[in-house]
Amino acid sequence: GTFPDLKHLHGVRDTNVALDFHLEHGDSDKAFKTADRVFEHTFKTQQVLHVPLEPYVSIAETDGKRMTIHTASQSPSFVRLEIARLLGWAENRIRVRVPFLGGGFGGKLYIKLEALVAVLSLMTKRPVKISLTMEEQFYTLTKHASTFRIKSAVDKTGKITARECEVWWNGGAYADIGPRVTQKSGFTAPGPYDIDHVKIDSYALYTNLPPAGALRDFGIPQLVWAYESHTDLIARGIGMDPVEFRRKNVLRDGRPQATGTVVKDMGAEACLERAAELINWKAPFDRGTGKIRRGRGIAIGFKASISPTTSIAVVHVAADGSCTLFCGTVDMGQGSDTAMAQLVAEVLNIPTEAVNVVHSDTDVTPYDMATLGSRSTFHMGLAVKKAAEDAKAKLEALAAEVGLPPGSNVPIRELFERKYKMQAGTIVGTGDFIPSYAPPNHDNGQSENVTPFWMVGATAVEVAIDTETGHMKIERMINVADAGRSINPKIVETQLSGAAVMQLGFTTTEKMEFEAGQVTNASFADYKIPGILDLPETMTNVMVEANQHNGPFGAKGVGESGTFGVSPAIANAVEDAIGVRITSLPITPEKIYRAIRAANNDPLED
Repeated sequence: GTFPDLKHLHGVRDTNVALDFHLEHGDSDKAFKTADRVFEHTFKTQQVLHVPLEPYVSIAETDGKRMTIHTASQSPSFVRLEIARLLGWAENRIRVRVPFLGGGFGGKLYIKLEALVAVLSLMTKRPVKISLTMEEQFYTLTKHASTFRIKSAVDKTGKITARECEVWWNGGAYADIGPRVTQKSGFTAPGPYDIDHVKIDSYALYTNLPPAGALRDFGIPQLVWAYESHTDLIARGIGMDPVEFRRKNVLRDGRPQATGTVVKDMGAEACLERAAELINWKAPFDRGTGKIRRGRGIAIGFKASISPTTSIAVVHVAADGSCTLFCGTVDMGQGSDTAMAQLVAEVLNIPTEAVNVVHSDTDVTPYDMATLGSRSTFHMGLAVKKAAEDAKAKLEALAAEVGLPPGSNVPIRELFERKYKMQAGTIVGTGDFIPSYAPPNHDNGQSENVTPFWMVGATAVEVAIDTETGHMKIERMINVADAGRSINPKIVETQLSGAAVMQLGFTTTEKMEFEAGQVTNASFADYKIPGILDLPETMTNVMVEANQHNGPFGAKGVGESGTFGVSPAIANAVEDAIGVRITSLPITPEKIYRAIRAANNDPLED
């Protein structure tokens, strides 16, 4: 019941395969037999950590009849459901409250510490708090390491005619959200390209390592790293400009994705063109002299939004015209409170400052599946818009009741005073949203409606590499995303920069080191996230306005789009600069230096 979209999938008995997903579109075997050129490569990513500066922390207090849990969670509605199920209690005996969250990135989804504090509070009859140390967080949840084998058939014109993808997700000791990563990300493995013949095999694995789960994109950056590195290698192999090769093959509106779902409102081509324009792709480029060599790279990725999910919102309009919004979206720095207040204000034609957003509290805020996967602006945004429209309709009915003609521009305060003869009363509007969805066919993974919207992000970079040391400096980074119609452009811009910097760490410095299954660098002293001096010299973040027809005022989620193309764009730029291809993350100075030595037939001894 937790993952109804995965009911049709099963693992492989007597193996460590937790779940496997398979997709076939067209006839890839036949297409490969008649291909003019075939390219095959394997790419790997490492295990990394969310490292939010606020740790995992939960508090439970109970009188034996009801329980209140204060917790750092991205999914308070799920926590209430699960604690109630575990205790055999009715939902209304559990209250889950979430304050401002100090970062989540997918790590604070579902149950983490809440069940522990709940049971301990019942046993001791006292409030109980658990807060993990930094080292303990390294053993709680990580990002899936992956191995991705990708093979493509290309004709004489540079058109990709077929693609086979085999992805292995290292899920660690417990499945967590791994099965959903395996399917939801797995079916995008061919990339944002128009390919007639596709075959995908995606496997979630159990291993003797800390468990892996959701981490900003549900596996998409691991896939984009592989297929966009592969894309550049194909372009270079056939002697075609990498941007022109992408332009020739990019998936456009009206064409079916590998699942069979027809693409709508996906600005892949627009993002590609904008990134190429901003990096001055066609202009002359200083490639450096002496030991310093420069290169440029570009990459584009996409993601299907999660479906099916449920979001519910309630809007209270007070007698003085102020408004309170109750919704379960957790603001953890992404600015969702501001965006949701703007939606209400737009519908009711009141200042955004007149809207108060109540933080997640399951006693008062209605159900929301979770704050994840860049779904809130679209899913909760539609529920909020409906709730505000419901309140507006009731205000219009109130105006008619007190004898005002339609369209009367009377302040809300005056409507209530005419009805109740004083400042009194409340209007309550409700709204919900559940996207339509057709589950993939068990045998071939096909679905006519696999997602309510597509997200797209592109990155272009210029790098300078010291060939004597392998050290790399990113001189320019351009991040472009399809945000639909941005509700708050400034928030979108900071979302893109934050996402890109996070992925930069996963690309260049971050890696969990293991010895006999134990983490050996479980501290900020040894696990290196980017500092201010590690950032690109200049970074530009822009949105492509591509109206999402079914979104709230044309908007869609964008919180993850800035991560998509960072890793492969950097790897592509490295090859452009010094002619070596890195196929595993992170791209460290040592790895670059070893590749340079190997290319010169002078490899270093381990």
